[in-house]
Amino acid sequence: MLGRIAPVLGRALSQSALPFVLFIDDAHVLESLDSIDALNVVLAGVPAGSQVVLASRHRPTSFARGRVAASAAHVTAEDLQIDVAGAARIAQGAGARVSPEMLGSWVEQSGGWAAGLHMCALLSRSRPLASIAGQDLLADYLYRECLRALPEDTHRFLVSTSMLRSLVPAMCDAVLERSDSARILRDLEARQLFITSDPQLRSYRLHPLFREYLQTELLLDAGSTVPELHRRASDWCQQHGLLPEAINHSIAAADFATASSLVALAALNTYTAGETTTLGRWIEQVGDANLLANPFAVVVVTWYSLLSGTDDAAQKWASLLGSMPDDAPRVDGIDLSSTKAMVRAITMKRGLREALADAEFGVRAEAVESPWRDPALQVLGSTLLYTGHESRAREVLQEAMHTAEAHGNPATIVMCETELAQLAIDRDDWEAADRHVQRALDTIQAGDIDGYIMCAYAHAAAAYSALHAGRRTAGQKYLALAMSERGRCGSAVPLISIPTRLFLIYASLQVGDIEAARMLSREISEILPPRDGREALDARVAAAVLAIDEKERLGRHVASTALTVAEQRVLPYLQTHLTLAEIGKRLYVSRNTVSSHVSSIFRKLGASNRAEAVENASAMGLLGGLRIASFDEHASTSGPPGSGS
Repeated sequence: MLGRIAPVLGRALSQSALPFVLFIDDAHVLESLDSIDALNVVLAGVPAGSQVVLASRHRPTSFARGRVAASAAHVTAEDLQIDVAGAARIAQGAGARVSPEMLGSWVEQSGGWAAGLHMCALLSRSRPLASIAGQDLLADYLYRECLRALPEDTHRFLVSTSMLRSLVPAMCDAVLERSDSARILRDLEARQLFITSDPQLRSYRLHPLFREYLQTELLLDAGSTVPELHRRASDWCQQHGLLPEAINHSIAAADFATASSLVALAALNTYTAGETTTLGRWIEQVGDANLLANPFAVVVVTWYSLLSGTDDAAQKWASLLGSMPDDAPRVDGIDLSSTKAMVRAITMKRGLREALADAEFGVRAEAVESPWRDPALQVLGSTLLYTGHESRAREVLQEAMHTAEAHGNPATIVMCETELAQLAIDRDDWEAADRHVQRALDTIQAGDIDGYIMCAYAHAAAAYSALHAGRRTAGQKYLALAMSERGRCGSAVPLISIPTRLFLIYASLQVGDIEAARMLSREISEILPPRDGREALDARVAAAVLAIDEKERLGRHVASTALTVAEQRVLPYLQTHLTLAEIGKRLYVSRNTVSSHVSSIFRKLGASNRAEAVENASAMGLLGGLRIASFDEHASTSGPPGSGS
């Protein structure tokens, strides 16, 4: 968020040709420091001549620092009070005839609240309104003008279904245990009562403000029934294959046992659809204790943590999965023993020989029609590659890719194409390697999975392949991108993190950055699995180290701009106005540690202050990324990378 999305949005705002006003409403709901930091970075991109309006129920002291704050105007409730003259214009616009004395009374009793005065004017058209003391004008209007004339049964229908985002007649019938929802919804829409339908009358939606009012009434009058309504909604959604909606309703009902089972069932499709944010939200809402009660939910969280979480989370959940019994029956396509074996293969905790045996077992346990078949094949193919069985690895990876295409799993395709690119490079077939890399990049874009852990691997391969071919512009940009992404590939997933760094070593040597190559070599040494069965992998690592030594002996190197993983964590915070101590609190490290990282960042980026560091990092694609030149750009005419040209 802070390192990529926020600076991209800020840069987009800064490039607007026309001045604009950016309204950010309900700023008081932002409690996460990460969100506030990101928004501050975005606001810093608003150009001179444009305006930002933050609307909040309390003064948003955490926002609009720096240049934005220098020209800030704080508009309070008192500043927004409408006087009698303004009230007269509001009344006139609403078609109400009101005496000056009455207007003065309204202004005094409403505190000059513009919306309140507008409601008064609307209400006064249908009945005398001498006083508004003690009235909640909005609730009064909604009740008297919208609900009062409705039959009690229809009124209760609206209140009870307000917990649904979309009103599907059959779903409403199931939730309320009735059979006439379609008729009621058609009647409500005909009354133009804050309700609209899609063109085919298959579903209806309430106006957000009207729905909010009804939800308040539901909680006040029948709060104890709300969980049961959500449970019925979840059951209906399950029966109709609407798993995401079923999960949301189960969570709302605090039925975490059901939610855990549904998350396990929906996880693979959610992941392959590029919706890891949704998956992460479900996992957080269900909670660790509830997930641990369901072995198959533990499978899901373990995979999620390995492929998109931190090393600590991945190692914790992999350990918890390992403690689950092997004899659990297959449920919803998940075989516990097979999944445990695949996780052991990915993490390589028992060495590569055991990892290969686990990967073989995973493939044997997953039938051809299993949704876990293509991940199992890919894990086996990758393990074969790094245990020295290149020919069989190629066959298994191709099978995995074809199976993933049938299952619609872009993540597996990206991994397979990148591994096949590695095999092509091993044969010195750079033309084939380019084709595999390009297909991996195309799959990332088409599958909307940019940000997944295997993308760093594909981008590292793209950097090496492009630089080797002399496509300097594209190669350097992919190199910067993959270097910034490699932090996601830690010690928990050596099957991805080691080959990613091997590609990055060779790409760094292409541009003469020996210091970066040495740093990457040290990172590999910290990730390597136990020695058992590691001979082929050790040979690849030794070849990379030999290439570094040879490049250093030739003396063809440039000053490094490569940041360590720790420095990359600090870099995005330089965009903010946080002090070093505040950055340290965000990252749970000391101020001195942050200071050391900042000094190193300044040195590597050739900057003397934070603004220069941010500017240089942005230009290099370390913040917000860069528009990547075509992977197939024409070769540079200035000579091969690293040649001194």
